[in-house]
Amino acid sequence: MFRNVARYFWTVFACVSLHAQSARDHRLTLEDLVSVEPMGETTLSPDGKTIAAVRAGQIVLFSSDGGWPVTLTSSPAGKSGVSWSPDSRTLAFVSQGSIWTVSASGGQPHRLTRSLPGEGDPRQAGDRSPRWSPKGDWILFETGRRGHGDVAVVSPDGLSENILSHGNADAGESAWSPDETQIAYTERAPEYFSGRLVIANFDAHAGHADKPRILYTARVDRGGSWSLRQPSWSPDSRELALSLQESGWENVYLIPATGGTPKPLTRGEQEDRDPVFSPDGKAIAFVSNRGSLEESHIWIAPVDGSSVRALAHFDVPGIESAPEWSPDGSAIYFHRTTPLESTDLLLANLQNKSEPKYLSQTTPKNFDGTLQVPERVRFQSKDGLSINAMLYKPRSLQSGVRCPAVLWIHGGPEGQDGYRLDLWAQYLAQQGYLVLEPNYRGSTGYGEKFRNFNVEDSGGGEMDDVAAGAQYLVDQGLADPKRLAIGGGSHGGTMTAYAVTKYPQLFAAAIEMYGVVDRATFVERTNRNSAVRWMMKMGGTPAEKPEVYRRANSLLLVDKIQTPLLVMHGEDDPQVPPYESAQFTKALAEHHKTYYYFTYPNELHGFSQRQHRLDAWSKELVFLQKYIQPKFGLSSTSTDALLLNGPTRVTGERTGATDAK
Repeated sequence: MFRNVARYFWTVFACVSLHAQSARDHRLTLEDLVSVEPMGETTLSPDGKTIAAVRAGQIVLFSSDGGWPVTLTSSPAGKSGVSWSPDSRTLAFVSQGSIWTVSASGGQPHRLTRSLPGEGDPRQAGDRSPRWSPKGDWILFETGRRGHGDVAVVSPDGLSENILSHGNADAGESAWSPDETQIAYTERAPEYFSGRLVIANFDAHAGHADKPRILYTARVDRGGSWSLRQPSWSPDSRELALSLQESGWENVYLIPATGGTPKPLTRGEQEDRDPVFSPDGKAIAFVSNRGSLEESHIWIAPVDGSSVRALAHFDVPGIESAPEWSPDGSAIYFHRTTPLESTDLLLANLQNKSEPKYLSQTTPKNFDGTLQVPERVRFQSKDGLSINAMLYKPRSLQSGVRCPAVLWIHGGPEGQDGYRLDLWAQYLAQQGYLVLEPNYRGSTGYGEKFRNFNVEDSGGGEMDDVAAGAQYLVDQGLADPKRLAIGGGSHGGTMTAYAVTKYPQLFAAAIEMYGVVDRATFVERTNRNSAVRWMMKMGGTPAEKPEVYRRANSLLLVDKIQTPLLVMHGEDDPQVPPYESAQFTKALAEHHKTYYYFTYPNELHGFSQRQHRLDAWSKELVFLQKYIQPKFGLSSTSTDALLLNGPTRVTGERTGATDAK
C-alpha cells in the first residue's frame, strides 16, 4: 500500500513538474497575441456598489468588490463612453455614433440621439463622451455633426436636445459642476491650439447655456502636440483641477471657478496629469511618472499643499491610470498594466493600507513564465543628446553571439515606450530577435523641451537618435550589424521611411506601416486638427517653410533606398491618408526597388480587425525571416511561406509590385 501511495504522489509530482516546465517552455503564438483582452474603460456607480466595464464591445457589470461579470448588453455594435445616472439605475453609452441608455437591471437599450455621418474625420464625426448631470436631468455629450467639435445636452428621454458651444472652435473635454449650474469645457482653434478652459452657466430647466467665459488660455505649444485635458471640479463647485505645462513639465494646478491665476499643487520635472478630486475635496489623486519616466503611478496630493504620496508600491514596474475615488473616499480604483500583465482593475483601500486588490485577471494563464521585463538602456545620439530605450532580449541569447535585431519605433511622435505589456516585442524576442524601442526626441514623458526638439527638424535629429540606437546594439556586441531591421506604424512608419532614405546602408529590412512620406501632401489630406498640429511642428505651411518640408520628404530620396520594404495601410485611414503609401510604392516601383505592398479594407488608422491583425503580423514575421533571419531545411508545406508572394490570406488586398528588381 505504501508503494502505491508513493507511486501516486510521485505521479502527481511528475505531472505538476511537467506542467510547470510546460508553462516555462510555452512560446507565444500569433493567436495568443490577439486572444488577450485587457480591461477596457470602467466606471463606478454613484452608490459605490457596481462597476460597469466594456468587454468585447459589450457593457458588463460586476460588484465593486470583484466577482464574475454579468453581461448587460448584447447588440452587435460596439459600446464605449459608459456613464452612470446619479441614482445608479441607468447607464448612458455610445454606439453607432449616437448616445443610448440602458437600465442597469437589463432590457432593451434606448437610442437618444441620431447622429448622421459628417464630413472630416469619422472618428470624431458622431456623438460621444456622455456624462450624466449630477441631478439626472440631462446628459452632456460631445459631437462632430457640424464638422468640428461641439458640446451638447440631451434629455434622458431623448425628446430635447441642444448644442451649447458657440463658434467654430473645437469644444470638448466637458465636465459638470457638482451643483449642475455650470459646465466647464475646453476650446481649441488655430490661434489657441493648446486650448482654453471656459465655463458656461447652465439653465437646467431650459437645457441652455450662456455664452462661456474664458477661465484660462494655455500658451501655444510650438510643436502643436500638447493641449488642455478634462478638468476636475471640486465637490463645492468652487475650483477646478487640471494639468498645465506652465513650467515646461505637466503639473497639477488649481483654478478658481470665478477666475484668477492658476495655483500649482505639484511641482517638479515629471509629468503629473489626470487629477481627480476626492469626495470631501481635501485631496487629489493624479497620475505621474515621477521617480521613473518610463513608468506611471497613482499619487495623492492634499490640497493644503502638504507632501504627496504614492498610492501603492509594486515589485514589477508598470503603468497605472484612470484613478476613481469610492463615494466615501476610503478607496481608489485604478488600472494597471506591466510587461508581464495586461491591463487590470485594482482596488486600493486607503484606510488599512493593505496591498491593492486585483478585481480582474485578464492575462491568460499560459503566459506565466513566458514574458520578460525589458531592460531600460540609455545611449547618446549624434549630437550628444541622451536617449532612453526599452530593450527586449531573446531567452536564447548567448555571450559573444550576435543576434538579428529589430528597432520598433513608436508613433506620435509624442508616444512613449515604457513598462507596459508589449506582446509584439515579447513575441519577436521569443523568435530570437533583439528588440529595441527608442524614445527618440519628440517623445512624451521627458518634458516640453525634449518633446519639441524635432520642431522644424522632422527626420533630422529624431532619425539620428534611432540610428544611434542601432549602433548602440552593435557596439554592445549584441546585434549583428548585417541583420538590423526597423519598423513601426504612424510616425513610426514615417521614421522607417526616413531610415531607409537617410541611412540607406544601415538596415537590411524595413516595415513601413501607415506612415507619412511627404508632409506637404499629408497636411493637404489629413483631418483639420492633424493638419494644424503638423504645420505648427513644421513651422508653417509648405509655402512658408519649403525647405523644412523638403528635408522631411522621403520621396525625394527614393533612389537612395537599398533596403527591402514591407508597406501596409488601412484603406479608410483619416489620420494618415492612404495616398501616402500609394505614392511611396509608386515611387519605389519607378525606381525598381524591392517592396511588398498590402492594404486592408475597412480599417482606419492601424489594424483593429482580428483577421487583419493576424495577417499583418504573419507578413511581418515572414518578411523578417526572409531578410534577417532566414531558415532552411524545414520541409514546410505551409502556405504561410508564400504570404509575401501572393494576395493577402484574409480580406486584405495586395497592390503594387512584389519583390520588384
